[in-house]
Amino acid sequence: MSYELFMEYYLQAQEILANNIFQEYGVIGLFLNSLLAATALPLPTEILTSALLIGGENIFLVAIALITGSIIGGLLNYFIGFGGSKLFKKIGRKSNVEKHDKKHDKKHDKKHDKKHDKLLNRFGWGAIFFAAWIPVVGDLMLISAGIKKMKFKKFLIVMISGKIVKTSVVVLGLGTLF
Repeated sequence: MSYELFMEYYLQAQEILANNIFQEYGVIGLFLNSLLAATALPLPTEILTSALLIGGENIFLVAIALITGSIIGGLLNYFIGFGGSKLFKKIGRKSNVEKHDKKHDKKHDKKHDKKHDKLLNRFGWGAIFFAAWIPVVGDLMLISAGIKKMKFKKFLIVMISGKIVKTSVVVLGLGTLF
């Protein structure tokens, strides 16, 4: 890859991460930004939220865009975990040349589950509620909830509550500053 091409990709990525592209689309850009930020991509929504509030955007529309995007992103994380575990198991079985007895597979699965779900096992439903506050790791906890096949209705209520509380604090906090 040439240096010029690398620099072009780097500048495009920097522009996306700086929220310039999202800012051009206003509330719809904020929705897309929050959706992507809720799927383990390290995109800050607070910068764009601040810019829109400074620009005079309706605080209610900003809150709705943030809440909706982050909830849809959280649901995507859950379903990635829910369906992804089946996919990974199928891929693992197909790529495994040696045949293992069923006892070994069960022991391996239990060992893997314990290591993968450490935070979720320790904090339970509280981890789902506070996942909105923890960048990247919180999104991975939502994927773990899908892998563990936590009760969907309860997951939905707890996750939505956490996202609404976090968004309300951020938008109202930034709204009073600007």
